[in-house]
Amino acid sequence: MSTQHPDNANIPEWSDGEVINGNSEVFEAYYAYSALGCEEVMWDSEGKDSDTRVVRKLLQNHWNYFSAHPIGEDVYLTYRIPNPRIESPEKKFFMETLHNIPVAYDIASLVYKREVTPIFEVILPFTTDSQELIMLLNYYKKP
Repeated sequence: MSTQHPDNANIPEWSDGEVINGNSEVFEAYYAYSALGCEEVMWDSEGKDSDTRVVRKLLQNHWNYFSAHPIGEDVYLTYRIPNPRIESPEKKFFMETLHNIPVAYDIASLVYKREVTPIFEVILPFTTDSQELIMLLNYYKKP
């Protein structure tokens, strides 16, 4: 699994500035798959602003690669979401990120012209109690 831009000795050649964000983060995920051979990328939306439309952008910007390597089948994207029990200011971003998972499914299924589930796992950091995971499950059970 690749994580987003771990500390580097130098700024990566594909970055357009000292701070890696926005479309550079999307490119970084593509680069991890295509150039580094990673099978999974952790998309970190915990504690920072991140692009919740990453699946759409990956498919639009790098279709030549992802047409041959479907997201959710050959390569995997795993969201690291904020833990609302620890990071209460991030609760709305937690919900936004979870809402985006079915949107990513719709986009991928439309593009691939078949059912494709690009995101089917999440990482909940700082989990200390099974109730936190049950809360996550129950979030999707609400009408």
